[in-house]
Amino acid sequence: MPLLFPIAPSPREALETEGGARTVAEARELVNGPVALVTDWLRPLPSEREALQGKADAGVARGFVQLYEDAKGQPVIAVTYWKPGAEAAPPLAPPRAAPKAAEPAEDHTDDLYFAKAGVRGKRKRKAGDPNQMDLFGKGPRVETVEEDTDPSPDAD
Repeated sequence: MPLLFPIAPSPREALETEGGARTVAEARELVNGPVALVTDWLRPLPSEREALQGKADAGVARGFVQLYEDAKGQPVIAVTYWKPGAEAAPPLAPPRAAPKAAEPAEDHTDDLYFAKAGVRGKRKRKAGDPNQMDLFGKGPRVETVEEDTDPSPDAD
């Protein structure tokens, strides 16, 4: 079943309308004039709440009604319908070309944090402490010699 929005002058009458139109062209043809798709909000009074709730439930099933609650927990009904005699919002104008910005100034931010090659030259590396083990650098190389610790009496 396709979604049909009712054609009515008010949201209360839209809840009672059975027929409708899917597109603006179809709605214009049925009304023989301009129409606009609008969404209006209903806040039913306590005396009319039950009557409108039944109609709103039928509208929810048809797809043009949404049910909400306000901050106080009172029901709020959103009704979307074709309103005859109303002009639709004018189409959006094409975006204008943005004015060309001036060339940005040269950015020297990196100069504050990173030395450029050749400006400071190569930094000399401090000599490592010969008593400290250096796992990742070019420290002094320490060779280990394994000793024969076999306690067998056959060894010379």
